[in-house]
Amino acid sequence: MKPPTDLIPLDDSGTALTVRDRMEVAAPAQPTVAEMLHAVIKSGVTSENAGALEKIAALYERMEDKRAEREFAAAFTALQAEIPVIVASSIIPNRGKYERFEDVMRQISPLLTKHGFNVSFSMDFKENRVLETCHLTHVGGHTRSNSFAVRVSGKADSETQADCKAATTAKRNALLNALNIVIRQDCLTEEHDAAIEGGAVTEEQADELERRVALTNSDRTAFLKFAGASKFSEIPASKYQILDQFLTKKERGK
Repeated sequence: MKPPTDLIPLDDSGTALTVRDRMEVAAPAQPTVAEMLHAVIKSGVTSENAGALEKIAALYERMEDKRAEREFAAAFTALQAEIPVIVASSIIPNRGKYERFEDVMRQISPLLTKHGFNVSFSMDFKENRVLETCHLTHVGGHTRSNSFAVRVSGKADSETQADCKAATTAKRNALLNALNIVIRQDCLTEEHDAAIEGGAVTEEQADELERRVALTNSDRTAFLKFAGASKFSEIPASKYQILDQFLTKKERGK
């Protein structure tokens, strides 16, 4: 049996309201956290409502942080879709090619600006390593940081120059990791050789590994075989981290 017509809720034009419409009319919209915070402040902060004000403020801050994280994630996804594979352009004698930090920045800066990002760096020094941290900040307020450490070693005309080379290498790699940038490190010869896929370690890293192998009395031949190279300058960049960890354990006597 249908309900009497006079019991069916109607809108201003006389049209029957749906169940959802009636629910929305019956249940007024709940105040937002910002509105609740404003109401408490407007009524005056007292000893009785100070605790509630603190809880509402903390909730509002957490919600704003989540909003900023969502905006960061959306913008970062759009940025990743536009970042190209960068082809190395600086020639390293008898090695191949390399892309310097400033050349990477030149290519990606317009994209960072387009999607509301900026990068900044901070430096520290720990365990004879230069530690560079890349801070990727979005206009929405969220920041993500990524660090990369490089040992202060390698060939240089002075200790200051060695420090600068290590810092630049650490800064470059922190940036590449933070943005997931792929560098195609073309070799001068045998460009499509699978053995050099992804490129070799930098000159500084090759010198560092060679020096540490000698200092730890490691088997040079076995080390290179494990690294998949005939000499240190040909060690794949993708194996640097595991080789570094191996030598660190030996240096600590583990």
